Amino acid sequence: MIGSSVRGNALGMLEVCGYATALIVISEIYQNMDIHVVAININKPAVAVLEKIPLQAQIKFQGSIDQVRAAMELGYEVALKYNEPEDIIQSTIANPHPGIQKVNRKLKIINE
Repeated sequence: MIGSSVRGNALGMLEVCGYATALIVISEIYQNMDIHVVAININKPAVAVLEKIPLQAQIKFQGSIDQVRAAMELGYEVALKYNEPEDIIQSTIANPHPGIQKVNRKLKIINE
């Protein structure tokens, strides 16, 4: 939730099709989970069927492992309203190496 003190180091990564979908997912996650979105990365796949996948957005968020897993489930369900299941990719790292945080800081940070 915005303004809360997020605790935990777990990292969730959810890839969806469409920037609008990503923003809707982020809004739902912030309204319901105690996590912190650390980055959103946009990619236009070279081999994409543009009418189906105009671009991909990867949302990266951090918090306790329980909150990240719950945010991942919620984000997936929200994304399913706009994407096909095969177009959604999700991963969780329970205890990421400190170098991962450095990589995240070099990417597009959206709320720091």
